[in-house]
Amino acid sequence: MKKINLKRITWMVIFIVGYSSCDKNDVPEPDYATEVNSITDEIYNTKTTGTTIEAIYLGRYVTLLEIENGKYLYDGDVVLDRNDFSLPGEESNRGVYGGGNWPNRNVRWKYASGISQDLKNKWTSAMSTWSSQLNFTFTQISSSSGDYILVEQNTSGSAYSTSIGRRGGQQIISVDPRYYGSGNVVHEIGHAVGLIHEQKRPDRDNYIIVNYFNIKPNWTSQYDKCSSCSSNGSFDYNSIMLYGSRASSSVVYDTSIPAMTKKDGSIWNSQRSYLSTGDKAAINAKY
Repeated sequence: MKKINLKRITWMVIFIVGYSSCDKNDVPEPDYATEVNSITDEIYNTKTTGTTIEAIYLGRYVTLLEIENGKYLYDGDVVLDRNDFSLPGEESNRGVYGGGNWPNRNVRWKYASGISQDLKNKWTSAMSTWSSQLNFTFTQISSSSGDYILVEQNTSGSAYSTSIGRRGGQQIISVDPRYYGSGNVVHEIGHAVGLIHEQKRPDRDNYIIVNYFNIKPNWTSQYDKCSSCSSNGSFDYNSIMLYGSRASSSVVYDTSIPAMTKKDGSIWNSQRSYLSTGDKAAINAKY
């Protein structure tokens, strides 16, 4: 009789069970507190990209990336329609500086169809953060009238907003909940109520170095300084609107080299747990 190798069979069983329990489609949610080189920084994952154009958005000159479906990408995670901006020399009254405010900090919103319970939970948690820390109220509506945020779910690994500040009419916050947590939703609400990325502060060069040599051309605009933007206090490394030092492979050539560093060369993590003192000051100054 042939001798059975029980040890070998045991290891085969362990391997099969372990492999079958890891569905390739199940992407674990990142650890926001410790992960530096991860997808936690909010981006719109473009499938096809066109050329960059110079435009005027919210009263200032910006660089936009033309993306699929007639959309234009600003700042990495703000997706604009052609009606949201004007071209140099084109007469327009689109937008106002800093984006519109939500009257009395009351944000009207509704769910799009097909929203998972996972995303609903994250949206609820994000609303609670803004309510408890900055006295915003969120009113769920059933109609599609007036100004409101439509909460959408995507499957492209994206997290984005379609406006900085209140746009007028419908604006969208879209999130892939497989990759992004409630803190990322807090970040996108930040855009929707008027905040831009902290790394774009007009005084940022006094605090950080942007390694443009390592950033792919189509993504440099999300790191460009906004000289005409308003800012409060000093550079805030704890801002929920600040990207981490490292960026995903879609943004940089070499992920081992940070996209941004402090002046002394050190790096920082994204913070997606709370609204910082600087975030609160910026909102209170705006509203």
